[in-house]
Amino acid sequence: MGYTGRILVARTGKPFEGANLLHEIDLGNGWRWAQLDGDARGALAALVEESGRPALSAYVMDSDVADVEALSPSGSGWHTYLHPDTAAEFGAPELEESADEVLMQALAWAAEAGLIPDPEAIRALLTAHNTFAEETLRELVAALGINPG
Repeated sequence: MGYTGRILVARTGKPFEGANLLHEIDLGNGWRWAQLDGDARGALAALVEESGRPALSAYVMDSDVADVEALSPSGSGWHTYLHPDTAAEFGAPELEESADEVLMQALAWAAEAGLIPDPEAIRALLTAHNTFAEETLRELVAALGINPG
């Protein structure tokens, strides 16, 4: 049985708090990865509003698929599924944007966050399939330019 819950990635400058926090990683430069027990609806918008910086959220289902959303203070953002074939098998609604559109939106989001993304790695990860969706998400976060260190 895999992990089901919300993962938040944000440049908060301080540790996440809350009773449903399972695990947290300091990714460096103020960026943090918080793995929550269950969902935390509205957490992404609240993080962006509180920090004034772009943030990313993923709802992971049984480690098989991740529903990823990113948002920035300007209101721009993007949405995709990691492991899209599995998302379709789970009955997830079709995405409104193509992979190319998501890539362009993700690059704009990364630029607003002051990051240096790897466009080719992001493009590949939008259709990649690892054993665990969390692994694919970690790779996507790194490709966006958020690297531990």
